Amino acid sequence: MAKEFYNDLINYVASSDTDNANTLLMKELGKSLVKSKENFVELLTSSGVAANDSMSDVELIDAFVDNLANNKTLMISAAYMINKQNSFSNANGEEQISDNGVKLSYKVMYDFFTGSSVEGDDYTNAEGEEEKSNFLPIGLLLKGAKMAKNLIDNKKGGGGTKSSGGSSGNANKARDDMKRAVAEQKKAEALLKQKELEAKQKTKKILLITGGSLLGLGLLGFIIYKIKKKW
Repeated sequence: MAKEFYNDLINYVASSDTDNANTLLMKELGKSLVKSKENFVELLTSSGVAANDSMSDVELIDAFVDNLANNKTLMISAAYMINKQNSFSNANGEEQISDNGVKLSYKVMYDFFTGSSVEGDDYTNAEGEEEKSNFLPIGLLLKGAKMAKNLIDNKKGGGGTKSSGGSSGNANKARDDMKRAVAEQKKAEALLKQKELEAKQKTKKILLITGGSLLGLGLLGFIIYKIKKKW
């Protein structure tokens, strides 16, 4: 899955297809919301966006999309979350998160939501090296804050950060992409649970049939034994 994600992301970016690249990222975030609502809420609150577990999926998506263009911490933390979800094992069997993947994801969202383009390599992670840390809600807060500060400081040196210039049409498209991904992920999980239930029921039925057959054979053997004794 991670390989497919990175291949698609790189191909979209290489062909300047920001729309499909952002759709790819929004789908990943929609999946994240379904897989761990708690982490998604933490993504928002640790970036200064009001959110809580009682909010519906649609409300959380709205909170995310409505704040993304003007909240660099949220944007970078979201990029980190996406690539955490697509982490892979290195040669030593350790989980590895692609720093380049985080940079590309950030660039796509920045371009799509602000209507501006990130110039050059003005994003660097807090450590300046390939990301290897495990994801934790508090870890997301710290990493996102450090990354955002580094990014904003760099941008100030080049004329300051750019304000939101993205269209409402782009925001609505992203909103729809996330809602669609949430619905698809829930459907996939429900289907998986149904298959698991059917498999358990089938196994139980086989055991009952097998047990009944053995009981029948045992009873038949006992009857034959009794008949033999009479004869």
